[in-house]
Amino acid sequence: AEEAELQPLIDQVRAMLRSMNDGDTSASAYDTAWVAMVPKPGGGGGAQPQFPATVRWIVDHQLPDGSWGDSALFSAYDRMINTLACVVALTKWSLEPARCEAGLSFLHENMWRLAEEEAESMPIGFEIAFPSLIQTARDLGVVDFPYGHPALQSIYANREVKLKRIPRDMMHRVPTSILHSLEGMPDLDWARLLNLQSCDG
Repeated sequence: AEEAELQPLIDQVRAMLRSMNDGDTSASAYDTAWVAMVPKPGGGGGAQPQFPATVRWIVDHQLPDGSWGDSALFSAYDRMINTLACVVALTKWSLEPARCEAGLSFLHENMWRLAEEEAESMPIGFEIAFPSLIQTARDLGVVDFPYGHPALQSIYANREVKLKRIPRDMMHRVPTSILHSLEGMPDLDWARLLNLQSCDG
């Protein structure tokens, strides 16, 4: 009798779990942009992206305001890092200058929001990855980025604090929180870092 009474609840829970699409992940403009920057091996002087579908995805998913990111929820951290990553990826391949211009315009107009955003909503590793993207933009010759914006100063300061807390040699020997932000770290010893890879990949 107890089992019969519980069955409707069990069925309801099963239906809810089925509707969750367990295992699905939403697309990430940031991750897609990093993959889009991977060059085809042996490209020589005429380098091309190894994964052109990622470049097409970037082109197809720019938001009407010129940014990339979660269209349902505005977070300055999310929009700024996604937008800069996509602009950098397109710039790397000299593609879509109008889209890059729209993205840079969004960055100019909204950079101040980084100083207003709640620190608790900052994604893990933002203070490592965002400055690295800014340097990549500079290296690619992106001139229309607000490199000296006051809102960036605290991000740079937080980056320095975090990097001083975890010496580079220790980062190569034991798992640290910086493992979440390796794309934001130049001059890494990958032979040593691969020893820290989890057994599931």
